[in-house]
Amino acid sequence: MRSLALLLGVKAACILLVSSLSGTGAVNNSGRWWGIVNVASSSNLLSNSKNVQLVLDPSLALLSRRQRRLIRQNPGILHAIAAGLHTAIKECKWQFRNRRWNCPTTHSPAIFGKMVNRGCRETAFVFAITSAGVTHAVARSCSEGAIESCTCDYRRRGPGGPDWHWGGCSDNVDFGRMFSREFVDSSERGRDLRYLINLHNNEAGRMISLELNTPQPCLTYRKMVLMLHDWDQYPPRKT
Repeated sequence: MRSLALLLGVKAACILLVSSLSGTGAVNNSGRWWGIVNVASSSNLLSNSKNVQLVLDPSLALLSRRQRRLIRQNPGILHAIAAGLHTAIKECKWQFRNRRWNCPTTHSPAIFGKMVNRGCRETAFVFAITSAGVTHAVARSCSEGAIESCTCDYRRRGPGGPDWHWGGCSDNVDFGRMFSREFVDSSERGRDLRYLINLHNNEAGRMISLELNTPQPCLTYRKMVLMLHDWDQYPPRKT
C-alpha cells in the first residue's frame, strides 16, 4: 500500500481558479444539484429485482433536464451521487474546521447558502471537492455492481506471479470521470467568466484520479491524502 499526497489548487494542471465576479449578475444554477444530498433518501429510491437502487421520481426539481435524463439512463446512480456529495461535504467541513468559514451547510436546496455566488477560494474548493466526490462514488459503485450501466474495470490488472493470478474488481475510474463530467458540468449555464471558471474547478476535482498508478506531485490548495491499494481502486476516505 502506498500513499500519495494530492493537494487541491495552486499551480500547474491542478490549479483552482477564483473568480472576481459576485452578485446577481453572475448567478446561475451552479451547484443547484448539490441539494439532492438532502432529498435523495430512501423515500426517493426503489430497489429492483437485483437490489439495485432506482430513481422513484426522476423529475427532481433540483436537477436540470439533462441531469434527470442521465439518472434515468443509469439506474442506481442517484444513490452514488448522493453518497459522493456526503463524502465531499464531510471532507469540506474537515478541511475548514479551524477557519472562520467552516463549510456550514443547511437542509435547504442551497446547501452552501449564498457563498457559492461569491468569487472566493472557498467557492473554488467546494466546486472541486463535490466534483471529486461524485467521480469517486460513481467509480466505486460501478465496481460494487450498484449501477446497472457500468461494471468493474477489468483492464486495470497488474502482472501475476508464478503461484497467483491477479484478482479483484478495480473501480471504474474512466466511467466515474466521464459521468461526473456530463452530470456535474451540465448544471452550468452561459459562456461568461464564471461559467468557465466553474468548469475548470470541476475538472480540477476530477484530476485527483488521473495519476493513481503513476503518482506525480500536484501543487494545490487543500491537502488530501489518498491511499493506493494493490487493486487500482480509489482510496478510502476518512470515516
